[in-house]
Amino acid sequence: MQAPNSLSLSSQILALADRCVKCGLCLPHCPTYGLHSDENASPRGRIALLQGVTEGRLAPDARVRKHLDECVGCRRCERVCPAGVEFERLMDLGRRLPGLQATSRWQRFALRLLGKPTRLRRLHRGLRFLQRSGLLGLARASGLLRLSGLSRAARLLPPLPAPAPLPHPADDRGRRRVALFTGCLGGTLEQTTVRAAIRVLEAFGFSVRRLETGCCGALAWHRGEMALATEQARQQLSAADEAAEAILYLATGCGPHLQRYAELPLDESDRPRAEAFVGRLEEITAFLARQPFPAERFRANDPPLTVAVHLPCSQINGLRQQDTAGELLGHVPGLRVIPLADNDLCCGAGGEAMLRVPQVAERLRSDKLEAIARTAPEVVASTNPGCALFLNAGLGHDPELPVVHPVVVMAARLDEGSGWRGTGSG
Repeated sequence: MQAPNSLSLSSQILALADRCVKCGLCLPHCPTYGLHSDENASPRGRIALLQGVTEGRLAPDARVRKHLDECVGCRRCERVCPAGVEFERLMDLGRRLPGLQATSRWQRFALRLLGKPTRLRRLHRGLRFLQRSGLLGLARASGLLRLSGLSRAARLLPPLPAPAPLPHPADDRGRRRVALFTGCLGGTLEQTTVRAAIRVLEAFGFSVRRLETGCCGALAWHRGEMALATEQARQQLSAADEAAEAILYLATGCGPHLQRYAELPLDESDRPRAEAFVGRLEEITAFLARQPFPAERFRANDPPLTVAVHLPCSQINGLRQQDTAGELLGHVPGLRVIPLADNDLCCGAGGEAMLRVPQVAERLRSDKLEAIARTAPEVVASTNPGCALFLNAGLGHDPELPVVHPVVVMAARLDEGSGWRGTGSG
């Protein structure tokens, strides 16, 4: 494989695009083509648009940007492509072309904020105050949120928990040690998930060290902000626990980008560290599914619970990973584990697609909400917090039908747990 910077941007785009023979086998698998029946909304159509812009035959105007931006990044086309076209990589490169870089100043500020856990906790406290004081509801009722363009973002927010210190590592003498990458939201929206992960890992006999270093850089990278994404990757590498036998991540949306760290345009001095990082990296349910299951740590007499497992696109198309969450949950006493109907279809969240192209995202989500209704579970387990956030919003943040990470379901059944309904929505 060519080194990341050995070819010009245009040469890289055209070399990848030339692999597409325009056979059209991807069309029935593309969610946005399914919505629009428009060739420009298909993978091969978007590739043709990028070829046209790169070769100077098309202007990178608003129409072209719209067709490219409406891709939700599910990567389902890659899974069925007989020519092995690396569609996501091609789109990432295309967003670095002049005229196709669509990141505004405020979007760039938000991307930088995701790399600052301390500032995110301050923002969390401020938003929680607005929720609890009623000011957020007043802003919504007055139309202020709609005028500011923040109404959809506000609807995504669940009732925010009070920020609380996360547990300190248990005594690790005689225990195997793992590092837990908590991502952008580990100290705020995903507190419940992080606490549950630590409890489950400790029940499996591991000592856990948290890596609270903010965003992995995936969102910046996919928006063509290469310098910011590389800076955020270096931040993760500098904090990596050299003594841990594995670096575990909770969000399958982070996984494909974390696995590419050794391919990023890092300094040569950073590359060995990146390769070592990637070599120890693993998604948490895949890691736990390989360990001996500590059945004695789980309560055997809890009421039965039906859990539908949602498979995010990042897991099945990005990581090419089987249903390790379902396999793991299947060992927990009292759980009836079933796949969510239409699991191979995208829920629409698509990283920040739920905010970037909300009309497209919400139409895709409506099909997923219907699938949840047909499956009729008591809880939905998903390995990607972005999907969980988007689906929970579509369900009205219903505490009786939450979408949570699989480790939250497991932690609620541990022998020292407080029961399912006391765990929060994660």
